[in-house]
Amino acid sequence: MTKIPSPPRSAHPEHALLLAVARRAVGIIANVEAAVEAVDWDAFLALAARNRLLPHAHRFLAARTEVPDAVRSTLHTEYVANGHQALTRSAELRRLIGALEQAGVRAAAYKGPALAVRAYGHLALRMYADLDLLVAPDHVPAAARVLEGFGYVSAHRFSPAQDAVFRRTDGDYPYHHPHTAALVELHCHVSSARFCAVLPTAELLARAQPVPIGGGTVPALDDEDLFIALCLHGAKHRWSRLEWLAAAAALAFHRLDMEQAVIRAHAFGARRATLLALLLARDALGLPLPPSIEPTIAEDPGLPALAAEARALWFSAEADEHDTAANLRFNYRVRDGAADRARYAARWLFTPSPEDWAWVPLPDALSPLYRAVRPLRLALRYGVRRGA
Repeated sequence: MTKIPSPPRSAHPEHALLLAVARRAVGIIANVEAAVEAVDWDAFLALAARNRLLPHAHRFLAARTEVPDAVRSTLHTEYVANGHQALTRSAELRRLIGALEQAGVRAAAYKGPALAVRAYGHLALRMYADLDLLVAPDHVPAAARVLEGFGYVSAHRFSPAQDAVFRRTDGDYPYHHPHTAALVELHCHVSSARFCAVLPTAELLARAQPVPIGGGTVPALDDEDLFIALCLHGAKHRWSRLEWLAAAAALAFHRLDMEQAVIRAHAFGARRATLLALLLARDALGLPLPPSIEPTIAEDPGLPALAAEARALWFSAEADEHDTAANLRFNYRVRDGAADRARYAARWLFTPSPEDWAWVPLPDALSPLYRAVRPLRLALRYGVRRGA
């Protein structure tokens, strides 16, 4: 573990403690004694839960006798429960990937237990609700049949024309199991085409590496690809959960050549999103950056404001990662240059989505009309909100 000077302390002790927990998750030593002084423990537990850092808070505070027994008991209970869920979900992940392979579908794990092992070395140290699987776009129908054969039910019912648009643009298909309550998200892209970052699925699958999980292995994105995908996912939601940043930072700290990751991100059209993640991880978590990256970050005057907006969300009880308008504005500013921003705006404005199809059901023969329906729906939705 590397000792690095702590960032400036927050005026709120529970905020400082949350950052200390996140730094410890990355593997960076934090000042435990100073961090627990005058903490409002109810507020801290609420923040740790919202930021998905309860397992790390347990590991960080379990031996600290100055922490109230009730707090340590609560954290231990949450940690054990999360560990049991992690084992169950890991077994299901191995079962599904094995079945997909037997059906001739190559799949790779994305986030979930594979990321827990990659970032933290332990399944129980990440909190997540679903399993994410990446498959080639052409293999989506076969993968769907496998999931449905195990009793999973799709959240979507698309016509052929709708599915063609969705698979080309977004490609994330949610499934749930009505009896076990398990959730699986089938991806054929790790980032929607709306975000103007192209991570070719075929290349990601070709570079996938085995990750040990619960007595077996599953293929997962390689470290650089995973890090860039995490940077895009974090930016998509304005980095509103601190654990997302901790996992990305841990991956960078222990497993990455960060300079090469920035080079690959540039090729994917995700350079600015990656630099934003590195800036956040440096300033909030003390992640040491290579000297060559520091001036690159300093040359971008817009990054500090984006980072400040993300940091504020970690400590806000009102933070909403699903605030569509705020997320859109944030991601518009994250895009790599004026041309990407223009493409992003055009794709968001004119590319139809499931919400548009539900709003005005049209036969496939009239599906081109959705390019006019969508701007109308958005104008009514967001225009009414602004006028209210």
